[in-house]
This record gives sequence, structure tokens and C-alpha cells, in this order.
Amino acid sequence: MRRIGVIGGTFDPIHNGHLLLARFALEAIPLDEVLFIPAADPPLKPGTYAPAAERLAMVELAVADSDDFMASRVELERLGKSYTVETLKTLHETHPDAEFFFIIGADNVAQMATWHDPEGILAQCTVVAGSRPTAPTDGDPELVAQLRFIDTPLIELSSTQIRQRLADGLPIRHMVPAAVETHIRAKGLYAASCS
Repeated sequence: MRRIGVIGGTFDPIHNGHLLLARFALEAIPLDEVLFIPAADPPLKPGTYAPAAERLAMVELAVADSDDFMASRVELERLGKSYTVETLKTLHETHPDAEFFFIIGADNVAQMATWHDPEGILAQCTVVAGSRPTAPTDGDPELVAQLRFIDTPLIELSSTQIRQRLADGLPIRHMVPAAVETHIRAKGLYAASCS
């Protein structure tokens, strides 16, 4: 049975923190591969800055050099809000012989209770949380008890921070893969937020 990691998000833009979290999860569990799934219409993050097609393109560029990382269009091909519980149902249909591990940063643990059908998510996969600055004991104790925590570096990096640095004219080198930075600059992404 293949063991597949799933890391979702707006990836607005994808950054090296996402890639490191996925790499540590792949090695710690271990996994056969990790799917990076950009959200088309994220319910908890309305008003993304880059169009879904551009966010997918950045994910594809970020994972291009890794045989065990893949970009997935599963949420972009479905209409409506991007609910993780629905994405997992689709993945089980397309990969019936796989076991899934949903990868989150520990900073997302406290938000899990606000997700659409968190128990439905936990019924379909193992939720794996990496170490981030937020204490892993935050959040609903019953949900937290069902998570698997792994040791990862503490990476204080966010897409919001990267967009702000672009707005301030500061470099983002080493924060995102070089190909992603080239794409951002070539396409003029985040130009509206960089004025």
C-alpha cells in the first residue's frame, strides 16, 4: 500500500517552509510521495492575491526537481469551496490502495476545530503536524490527541511575510525556490499588493 502525504494550502506563494515541512514528513513517517494541493477557493482564506492557475504554476515549479513531490489539480478541478474532507474523498477514489497522511504545520493545530468536518478528515487519514512556533498543546484536546506530531525545524516563514517583503522592495531570495521567485517577477504577481 502506497503511503501518500497531502499538503494543502493557498500557496500564495509556496515557500521553502512548505517544502521543508513536506520533506521532514516524508522521511519521518516515511512516505512514498507528497501531493501539494493548491486550494481553488479556500474557505478560511478568502481574497487570495494570485489566481489559482498561477499558484498551481508556482507549486509545479517548486516541486519540479523532486521525484517524490507532486503538484495536484484536484481542488482546482472541483467547483465550490475547497474543503479538505471532500478532497480526501476524491483522493481515496482515485488512489483506492493508498494510505493518506495530511500534513500541517503545528500553527494550524489550534485552527482544526474551525475546519469543515474535522472528524471526517481524521476518519480518512492520519493528520501529521510538524513543529512550529505555536505550542502543540493549543487547540481542541480531543482533536489534538488524534494527531501525530513529528520533529521539524522551527521555520518562521509565511506567504504573507513574503508578499509584504515584495511590497517593501525587499529580497525574497532563499525564502522561495529560485524558479518561484523568477515566476513571480516575470508575471508581475502580487503587483497590486506591492504598490
